[in-house]
Amino acid sequence: MNAIVKTYYFIKSLVGLLLLKAIAPFEKFTRTIFWLEQIPNNLRPDDRKCENLELLRKKYNLPNNTFLQIILTSPAITRKVQENVYSNAKEQMPQAYEKEILEAVFKSRVFPQNPCGLKMTEQEIQKAMQNINSLDDLKEYFVEVDKKETRVRRDPAGIGKVVAQKVDEILEN
Repeated sequence: MNAIVKTYYFIKSLVGLLLLKAIAPFEKFTRTIFWLEQIPNNLRPDDRKCENLELLRKKYNLPNNTFLQIILTSPAITRKVQENVYSNAKEQMPQAYEKEILEAVFKSRVFPQNPCGLKMTEQEIQKAMQNINSLDDLKEYFVEVDKKETRVRRDPAGIGKVVAQKVDEILEN
């Protein structure tokens, strides 16, 4: 009887270890990663990039909110946001010309429609739109505009700039 009990516990622990090994790859991001949970699903990077981003955040011991700000202001995320807004605009305006859709997407980034958006007059919008003839033009316009903004507030040591550059590399590859 004693041998049966020992065998039972041995098999039970072996099965437990096998299950842990089988489940481990899927458990990577089931733990709470605050910055990742704050990013809408349609903007989230793939698992490999998330893993690399979290390792980067831990390496520099950055607070989640600061890291989230760096990610959300990256050119890769800016491009994804414009693609999503463009897709929505195309759905909502199926009869519109391409230029009208692009202008609608552009205006979604402008104050007062967007309280945190660009402060531009109608004339400035029209002038900018003269050089925007495709979704790629529009995305690159906003990437260039966003480059002029500070991505990290209160960064006396300059670590935020280094991290932002590394985040951009991870998200672009």
